[in-house]
Amino acid sequence: MNKLTQSKNVKMQVIKQMVRKFFLIAFILFSFVLIFVGKPDSFIINKTSGIVVQVMSPIISIISYPIYKVGTFFTDAKDFFTIREKNTELRREISKLTEEINYYKQVDAENVRLRHLTNFISGGQNYVLSTKVIGSTGSGFSHSFILDAGTKDGVAKYHGVLVDGFLVGQIISVGRNYSRMLLITDSSLKIPVQIERTGTRAFLNGDNTKYPKLIHFENQDPIQIGDKVITSGMGGNLPFGLPIGIIGSISEEEGVILQPYVDSSHVDYVKIIKTSHTDDIKEFLKENPIVD
Repeated sequence: MNKLTQSKNVKMQVIKQMVRKFFLIAFILFSFVLIFVGKPDSFIINKTSGIVVQVMSPIISIISYPIYKVGTFFTDAKDFFTIREKNTELRREISKLTEEINYYKQVDAENVRLRHLTNFISGGQNYVLSTKVIGSTGSGFSHSFILDAGTKDGVAKYHGVLVDGFLVGQIISVGRNYSRMLLITDSSLKIPVQIERTGTRAFLNGDNTKYPKLIHFENQDPIQIGDKVITSGMGGNLPFGLPIGIIGSISEEEGVILQPYVDSSHVDYVKIIKTSHTDDIKEFLKENPIVD
């Protein structure tokens, strides 16, 4: 019995050794197969990859070009709109600066006018007063201004009113702080004048238009278009020699029409002549020369 058992055990061990040898040989053969198969696969893969790269490269280039161009287009479009926004902003800044420049020009012009319209001329004289126009009562029947000066400033009735050295009207009523002047275009105002060239005297009478008329000539001396008209000093209210305008037209239908030196519809500041003495006016005109 023991011998039979031992015989069986020997056989089992032999079988086990044979199975181990078989699996060992099979594993070795499988390894060689993997090595042998792996090499050609690697070669095939590399070869195939090269072919794919060569074939796909131009295709990829063709496809990528429009994509690149589209990307460039959007980049350029973004830059364009950015530049456009900056240009719009610059235009706004330029417009703002232009408005500021125009404002400063107006301020500068106003300062020049105010410097020109000083309250007193040199030498300490106080017969010329600058003041501001603060209101207008212009209508079809009256051409007048309200001035920011009255009796407290030495203003009196019949004083002459100048703009840039030219007569534009006359004070007709005065309060303590304010006064009212009639323009030379008002039909209620008659001013003694004369033709500077000939000395011929007449009266200047407004007709509620921009161009008053000369009436009641003292003689028939010839009058020419372009003759200068000045105050005659007659009546004692206005001094002699204040320039008013020139003869604009002469006709039988309308008579002798004056073209004033000053458009009274655009007046902000005036000078009131607080004297009727010609010598004072001569000094004033010397200190404030008039350029024709």
